[in-house]
Amino acid sequence: MGTFGSDLRKIAEARKLDLETVSRGFTLRLFDAVVRDTRVDTGRLRGNWNAATGTIDRTTTEAVDKRPGAGLRSEMRAKVSPLALNTLSNSLPYAVVWEEKDGMIARAVADFERLLRAEVEALK
Repeated sequence: MGTFGSDLRKIAEARKLDLETVSRGFTLRLFDAVVRDTRVDTGRLRGNWNAATGTIDRTTTEAVDKRPGAGLRSEMRAKVSPLALNTLSNSLPYAVVWEEKDGMIARAVADFERLLRAEVEALK
C-alpha cells in the first residue's frame, strides 16, 4: 500500500483532475466533517477548532458557534493549502473528553473513503 499522497495522485491522474484541487477539497471536507460533528452545548467547543498549515494552532478563543449544521468558518478555509501538512486542532481542555465520548474526529477518519469519493465526484 502506498502513501496517501501517492494514492491521491493516482486517483487524480486516473480521473484527469487537478491534484491540488482534489487535495485541498478533500482536506476541507474532512475538517468540515469534524466541525459539524462537534457538539454544540454552549457552542464554544465548535467555535475553537483551528486550521493551520505546517504547524498546530494552539490558541483558544471565547468564540462560539451555535449554528445548526455549521461547518468550517471562512477564516479556517483560507488556511488550508493543497498538498501540505494541514492540521485541525482544538485546544480547549475538554475537547479530548468529548472526542472520547462523541468521537467527532474518529467518525470523520472512519468515513475517510466516502469523503474522498464525494470530493472526487463533486469535481467531475
